[in-house]
Amino acid sequence: MTTTNLLPEKFTKKFSKKPLSFTVSSTGSTELYQTMPAPKTTPYFSYWGKARPAGDGPDMHLLVYHALDVAAVGDAYLQHSPELLAWLAAQLQQTDLDLTRAWLVFWLSLHDLGKFSISFQGQRIDLVERLQKHRPASLGASGQRHDSLGMGFWNAQVRQKSVREVFGGDNKYAEYAEGLDFWARAVMGHHGQPPQEIISHLDRHFNPKDADAALQFFEAMRALLLPDAAATVATTLDAGEFELISRELSWWIAGLTILADWIGSNTEIFQYHNTPALTLEDYWKNARGLAQQALHQSGVLAPKRQAERPFQQLFPEIKIPSPLQNWAASVALASSPQIHLLEDVTGSGKTEAAIMLAHRIMAHGGANGFFIGLPTMATANAMYQRIAQVYGQLFPELPSLVLAHGRKKLVESFAISVINAGSDENDIQQSDESATRRCSRWLADHNKRALLAPAGVGTIDQALLAVLCSKHQSLRLLGLWGKVLIVDEVHACDAYMQRTLKTLLEFHASAGGSAILLSATLTQRMKSDLLQAYGKGLACRGPVLRSIDYDYPLATTWAPQHLVFTAVPLPTRPDMQRSVQVHYTSDASAVLEKITKTLATGQCVAWIRNTIGDALQAYDDMAARVPVEHILLFHARFALVDRLGIEDAVLNTFGRNSGPQQRVGRLLIATQVAEQSLDIDADFVVTDLAPIDRVLQRAGRLHRHVRDIKGQRLLEENAKDQRGTACLWVLGPTWTLAPTASWFREIFPKSTKVYPHHGQLWLTARILQNGAFKDNRAMMEEVFGPDADVPEGLQKNAQQAEGGELAEASQAQMLSVKRQSGYCRAQRGLAWEAETVAPSRLGEETIDVLLAQWNGDTLQPWCSNDEPPQHAWAYSTVRVARRLINQAADETVPERRLARQTLNQQLPGGGQWVVVLGLDNQGGIFKGATLAGKEGQTPTQSVWTYDIHRGLRREDT
Repeated sequence: MTTTNLLPEKFTKKFSKKPLSFTVSSTGSTELYQTMPAPKTTPYFSYWGKARPAGDGPDMHLLVYHALDVAAVGDAYLQHSPELLAWLAAQLQQTDLDLTRAWLVFWLSLHDLGKFSISFQGQRIDLVERLQKHRPASLGASGQRHDSLGMGFWNAQVRQKSVREVFGGDNKYAEYAEGLDFWARAVMGHHGQPPQEIISHLDRHFNPKDADAALQFFEAMRALLLPDAAATVATTLDAGEFELISRELSWWIAGLTILADWIGSNTEIFQYHNTPALTLEDYWKNARGLAQQALHQSGVLAPKRQAERPFQQLFPEIKIPSPLQNWAASVALASSPQIHLLEDVTGSGKTEAAIMLAHRIMAHGGANGFFIGLPTMATANAMYQRIAQVYGQLFPELPSLVLAHGRKKLVESFAISVINAGSDENDIQQSDESATRRCSRWLADHNKRALLAPAGVGTIDQALLAVLCSKHQSLRLLGLWGKVLIVDEVHACDAYMQRTLKTLLEFHASAGGSAILLSATLTQRMKSDLLQAYGKGLACRGPVLRSIDYDYPLATTWAPQHLVFTAVPLPTRPDMQRSVQVHYTSDASAVLEKITKTLATGQCVAWIRNTIGDALQAYDDMAARVPVEHILLFHARFALVDRLGIEDAVLNTFGRNSGPQQRVGRLLIATQVAEQSLDIDADFVVTDLAPIDRVLQRAGRLHRHVRDIKGQRLLEENAKDQRGTACLWVLGPTWTLAPTASWFREIFPKSTKVYPHHGQLWLTARILQNGAFKDNRAMMEEVFGPDADVPEGLQKNAQQAEGGELAEASQAQMLSVKRQSGYCRAQRGLAWEAETVAPSRLGEETIDVLLAQWNGDTLQPWCSNDEPPQHAWAYSTVRVARRLINQAADETVPERRLARQTLNQQLPGGGQWVVVLGLDNQGGIFKGATLAGKEGQTPTQSVWTYDIHRGLRREDT
């Protein structure tokens, strides 16, 4: 044996008694898997594991062979993920990586133990008769999936045998059974949620013959995959410590099992074998070779490490880095898990600073990829385009760069897929969903692939779901392992999301992950909470913030294991050092007049409104004053194909590279989709009153780039903006020191639910009466800090809003997984059936509406530009509140009713998760009807109109 050098500190853990060194067999890992004497009888060869209708080639794959396929994928994945294997070994306080890997691979082979039940096998009675040469007297009980049946069988029969077989029959090792249970739960729970454990009348699911075959299968896997030395992995720890470690590791082992099962179920690589023509040893050798091929095709393997590159090489278009970017390129980095908080004004280059930091962490061996989480789909789209220009330099081999959010970006951006699900078995006789079908459904949304790819960009929701009781959360958690987690616009998180983010930081830190958080500014309380959460994951107390940590802009670094905590005040980038005046008004007509006059001078204007309804009203008002072709309306209720087109138009007209020809006399009316991380620059900006953090974000769209008086961007060093003093107009209620309870609601009735804390809105309005912005952090503390003084008339509203925030945080706490609880169903009995059980953010329940055009009696997707059907429907999607739409209106024409039924059968889930809105072209206006109503009530019909200028709107609004 040879001994490797000590691994980086991030792979040691609080359980370790001393630093660990790891041994790797000098002759390679193949010697681990021993030759197994052929058993006298092999009843486990009489069970099918995967099946498809009869056709070309074998119609089934033997269960024992599929078990080895999955084990082989896990084996290969761990070989190609040495940092992950080393971390797992360190948690288990093992020094031999090969033995640790054997322990893990053995458990993976047991994941489908429940398929030995007659309840599963009886789904294809023809295969049972062929394999077992007789028809079983009973087909077992129904209603239980094989993952839960496997766990039930483990508890009833294998658990005791496991202790006896694995630990040599010594009764003192029975105390290790509690820890072993978590390994069983992790591998059995490969359907994306922990298995149920109490199965009534288990003997109805497993007859004696099936139980005997399953137990012999367990013995065969033990003999083939788990050497005696590897079986001692548990007993090198005391029983209590082993159970605690097993609990925490079970979250990632469950993710590893799902990934291995999906890749190992790719029938295009792991082809069906319906006869026991190969011994287990021979098949295992073949499976290990196929697993290497499957993994290299999957796109989930980490690329090789890139040497550190200078900032100018990564971002050649930035001639003069900002102070924050220079700091990111030169700050000393620890070799252990670390968190960085970057606070600077909007437009200061925080994104490039974060990428520079992530690149350096990866180059130093602290990570093998990154995921960037942003607040909205629009910001994710914009970030994707920015990262696409640089990510190839971050890796020596070009990995998959995948965009993730609640929708799909341009499908062409996903040309490099992550995991090929293979062909679905399409066996209608199987009610127990196959791994291939589960994989296909999960990967149908490209947003989810981003967490498995080395480089991913998306909304923060995709990462938050990793720590919520949501289906496949463990796979997301595994996908984030070893990556730098970058969260932009952290201040945009509400109470629910902030509490969930704290849980995510705890999990990420406990797995040795580093994080970078970006914000225009954070309150001291929020910053402290996030640091404390990260510290909790590393079993240490977060730092106590000092007076210097109140400075702004500020770069904060904390590496607990290296006892590093620094907070470095930084100057603002020179071209961002501008004064902004504020004009507060309650006169809506004055706003319309000011915008009209400004556009007449040739300047461009952005008006950011709080709701879609207000944005539509502003569009109608301004369309009566200026040419409609000069107005861009940007909100979330457009079909994706149109929204992407509008997004491009916004960036072309108001973006970094826009010039006088694009900008002259143009007006953008937008909702919050334009307030964050979207690199647009207007000559004049109007905003509805919103909390101060949102107002600051919207002000960041004003004179964002240095330009001359005509709007041409100036790139010379030390150039000054020639457009005069920037002035932000804020439309709000009439200012008063003694507001009534209806102060905000009377002026903005549609915004009351968007921003429910009207005390914070009044505090913001009070700041704006100064006519100019003060220090960002001081303003944040004045509105959100513990000493904020809300006037008497708004105190009841403030108490209700703060109570709502506490309730949201409590709900997030309830729905979040608990690291110490381990991967099990005991947690509050939540269903874990779908992402909607534990949403990534609260708010109105929504539904995807698929816009379709009637062509005679045929339904066609709104987007019909030669796209494949699944892409065309994705491009035709718009999300709407369920209270407005929850089902399609009944079709009165039989031919149309049949057309709708046919289409629903072609959609995922038979169309049960979406509403298809059929639109008729009535003289160039597209109209259609839907139904909405509370459960148990007669639904109300509504007529909807859609066009590419204003989007989807209800006729009575």
